[in-house]
Order: sequence, then structure tokens, then C-alpha cells
Amino acid sequence: MITVIGAANVDITASPLGRYVPCDSNPSRVEIGFGGVGRNIAHNLCLMGEQVRLFTVFGDDSIALTLRDDCRRVGITIDPILEVAGARSNYFICVNDHNGEMQAGAADMELMTHLTPDMVATHIASINASDAVVADCNPSEAVLRYLMENCAAPLYIDATSAAKAKKIKALLGINRQAPLVVKVNQAEAVALSGIRGDVEAMALWFLNQGVTRIYITMGSRGVYCHDGKQSVALPSQAVIVVNATGAGDAFMAAVVHAELNGATMQDACALGIKAAALALESPTATLRAWIENRDS
Repeated sequence: MITVIGAANVDITASPLGRYVPCDSNPSRVEIGFGGVGRNIAHNLCLMGEQVRLFTVFGDDSIALTLRDDCRRVGITIDPILEVAGARSNYFICVNDHNGEMQAGAADMELMTHLTPDMVATHIASINASDAVVADCNPSEAVLRYLMENCAAPLYIDATSAAKAKKIKALLGINRQAPLVVKVNQAEAVALSGIRGDVEAMALWFLNQGVTRIYITMGSRGVYCHDGKQSVALPSQAVIVVNATGAGDAFMAAVVHAELNGATMQDACALGIKAAALALESPTATLRAWIENRDS
């Protein structure tokens, strides 16, 4: 069982029907679905055949029950159910350009302030019984600190965004017996390390903070990873981008899946790149095409 701790969102995505024109009303296709970094990672792990539990908070507005039911529909276990009375769901609004690249995003994540260290502490025994724990950086710094200090299972952290990644900067040096694996993109790596341009120096900064393995995704430039003994740099796959949202979540899920099944860091990185490419080609933020492509 893998426990994922993070956000579940309502996603509203607008994709223009023609060339994107900034600062204007663009005729678009608007889609409403369910996402959130934690939920996306959990969904992708389910598609890869893993048993997954999502530890998150839900509002009690009209769409919260639908969001919860959808998690169950795709195979995600929700245990415990943490519902906040009077709170609305998380929302993420994304405006893409004609190439599928996000031009603007707006995240309403106030609900995540209701996820507290005490809630996590109540269930820490079952969390520690997991084969791995994956956390995004939507929970508060206090929740992330509690996990760093008390999670005995291998802990995977997805930095989520440059702004949210800063929550873990002071936490990376916390002494842990179990492995700590961090996935960042280049902007998040810069926000945490203060280093620009030199990806190897960035990776070594993370390792010097106590990180066991670091994966740095660099978009079209590929991925760089390091475990203190060896480094691996792999190119990205050329794809026609349909929707850039969710590629990092797919990469993270694939790395966790690969490592738990005994893959080397290089093989885990390669699978992550393949998963990210499939996500980029998908109109949704998760791996619709995973099952059809997993053996190819």
C-alpha cells in the first residue's frame, strides 16, 4: 500500500480553439475534471497497478461528494474521510495556449489549511505501515515537518511549485532513518537551492541537505538525477503536447512505482520520462494511455 498525502482539486481547464491571444477573450473548449498533485499521483499509481490510499481533506460544498466518489471510481482508497464543515473544495483554473502550454493558472487551496499535524498524528501508525509515503507541498509546513520527523516509511516529496517548495527548505536536513526522495523541476530547484544553471550543483545541494535521491525535471532538456554515488542524465521524449498539466505528477508516480518494484535509479528515471510523455499527449492530467502503452 502506498499512502499519498496532498491535495484533491476541482480542475477547470480552458484550451483555445485557435491561436491564443493574450489579454483577450479566446473562443475555447472548457473542461471540468478532478486533479490536484496528490490526487493525480494517486490516480496514476492506481493505473500502474498499485494499491493507493489518499490522505486529504474534502469540503462539504456541492461538488465535494462527486470529487470523493470519483477518487473511489478510479481505485483510490480514501481512509480516513476528513470532511471540513462549511468549507469549499480546492479549485485550480488553467488557461492553456494553442500548444497546450499553460499561460495562466489560479489555485484556491484554502481547504488545505484544515489539514493539521494532529490529524496526521492520529493516523501515523497506519501511514508508517505503508510501503511508501508520497507528499505534495500543498499541506502546511507544520504538516510537512511532522511527516519529516515521524514518517518511518520511505518518503517521497513532490515540490509542487516554486512558491510551495519553500515550505520544505528548512526541513530537508531533518535526520531520518528511512530514505527521502525529492522531485523538483528546475524552477523549484532554483527556489530551494539558490543555484542557477548548474544542475549538478543543484543536485549536490539537495544531497548535502540529507536527501537520498534527487530527481530534477528540466522540460524539453530531460531529467537529471543523483543519489550521491552516481548521476544520470536522460533526454526527454519528443511529443505533440496536448496538455502540459500533470506531466510532473505522472513522472513522480512512475518513479515511485519503479523504485518500489526494484528498479535502478536510471530505470526509474526512464519510466518517469515515458509516463510524463504519455501525460503530455493526454487531454487530462493523468495517464489515460498508460494501460495501452505500459508494455510498449
